Amino acid sequence: MLLYLDAADTTALEPLLATGLFRGVTTNPLILQRGGVRLPAVPDLVGWLLAHGSREVFVQTTAHDVDAVVREGHDLRALSDRLVVKVPATAEGLAATRRLADDGVPVLVTAVYHPRQAVLAAAAGARWIAPYLGRMTESGRDGHALVAQMVRVLAGTGTGTLVASVRTPDDVVTLAEAGADAVTLAPDVARGLFAEPLTDAAVAQFDAAAAALA
Repeated sequence: MLLYLDAADTTALEPLLATGLFRGVTTNPLILQRGGVRLPAVPDLVGWLLAHGSREVFVQTTAHDVDAVVREGHDLRALSDRLVVKVPATAEGLAATRRLADDGVPVLVTAVYHPRQAVLAAAAGARWIAPYLGRMTESGRDGHALVAQMVRVLAGTGTGTLVASVRTPDDVVTLAEAGADAVTLAPDVARGLFAEPLTDAAVAQFDAAAAALA
């Protein structure tokens, strides 16, 4: 499973990217707003992320009609060949995804809530879909079951499942068991992956033993 970080706060991102364990960073307008990044500063953010260990960066379009989304997608892709364009799973977004994919632009279809949207994204040639696990669950749906169904629907299509809105580190394990290709995590959830008190206790014993052997 590939691990991504879902943030635009460079202070929070820098130590996590430095581990080398996270393939890249995903953003959207809400993430940019929370990180204090205005749209004109997105190119600078992309450059910073790529220079600090991100092998891929995902940036979302903000236009609504098909032609405008396609133009914006090409403009974003021009920032780097390691940038993936995010497009919401609307009818217009999916039509734009088809055109961008035909032009060789990798696209992630985002805000996916139902397996039928996964089918449409694959038909549009999307590289990825981003199901919103937490939001599905909080709306009363069985988020994990729906993601597992999307994984099965997309098997063999070339469209991967990159799960967003992941609330807990344990969700990551469940998603890995279900066959999800990737997850993107808020920094606090990402940091939680490293937390294991039994490991901490064992290391403390190792350190005590090493000190006694000195």
